[in-house]
Amino acid sequence: MPLRDQATEPVRAHWRRAILPAGLLLSTWGNALYDSPHRTASLIMFISGLPLIHYGRRPWHRFVDNSRAWKRVQRWVAQKRVEPKWKHRWERLKVTTWGLFMLGVVLYAWKLLGKIAQEPGRVNEHVGSGMVLMAVWALLPLLAQSAEPKDPPKEQLLEQISDRTWRAVITRTVANTAGIYFAGLLIYMLVFSSRPSLIMPAAVTLGGAAVATGHKTWTRSRKLSTQLYRNIQTLERNLAMIPAGRERAADEKRDAARKSWDAVELDLRTSVDTGYALFGTPFLPTEMTTDLRLRVEAAIEAVEGNPAATKEVLDDLGKVREACTGRLDSVA
Repeated sequence: MPLRDQATEPVRAHWRRAILPAGLLLSTWGNALYDSPHRTASLIMFISGLPLIHYGRRPWHRFVDNSRAWKRVQRWVAQKRVEPKWKHRWERLKVTTWGLFMLGVVLYAWKLLGKIAQEPGRVNEHVGSGMVLMAVWALLPLLAQSAEPKDPPKEQLLEQISDRTWRAVITRTVANTAGIYFAGLLIYMLVFSSRPSLIMPAAVTLGGAAVATGHKTWTRSRKLSTQLYRNIQTLERNLAMIPAGRERAADEKRDAARKSWDAVELDLRTSVDTGYALFGTPFLPTEMTTDLRLRVEAAIEAVEGNPAATKEVLDDLGKVREACTGRLDSVA
């Protein structure tokens, strides 16, 4: 091989890996220039960097796939992922990240309010902040659901039902408040320059809306918890009455227990934080509720000849009922 080819072989073999960092640099530079007089050039730079980033990923994928060090890292991560100790640490890290993110959203909104109070005339500078608040309103509940434990043991999930419910309610409250904050910021940008006298009435109205939506979310949580608590009590009593009856009476009591379970199952599948199931967090995960339904049905059939058949189911229902005690409100 000629000396020139030997000297340039590493460059020819690896030059495509420079496309990804070049695209990142170009897009970042264009984003930084957006607030300067060169706004058109910044948009061209930002948009031009995106296809470079997309195309530049492929050489890095091949490099990573062929890397022995990366394969060792993947094997180590796969082994640790199934260890209970590391799974517990990962779940704690996700919950901690959720808490820090909630705090960050609150601090961001508070800081933005201070900036508006100090420089009320610089309206156009708050457009980006409004987009951030809109994204928080739309995506925060979905991101918070990803912080919940994935496929946890049944015992762990039952012990953490109360924490799961509190996280869902807090997340929904922060998200709704961010959405109302975005609406207020939009009104501020549209109205301040033409009719500044309307800012105070709009602020009072939106502040009342934020309080009302937060109150409704927390009231929903208390109402659902109280209703579930009562329905579980009824189911427990009906299960306890089945072995004491005669054959015909036992059939009626089994039917009563099934009707009681239907009410409990409906509560368990209901979203704690919102009436929209697609964006809400159910009291229990769907898989857990389905498993519990099968075990309750089996216990109803077996309890007449074996009163101890309901022990495991009653223990689980007791844990669910206990998780509701912190939110009981008979007048909600």
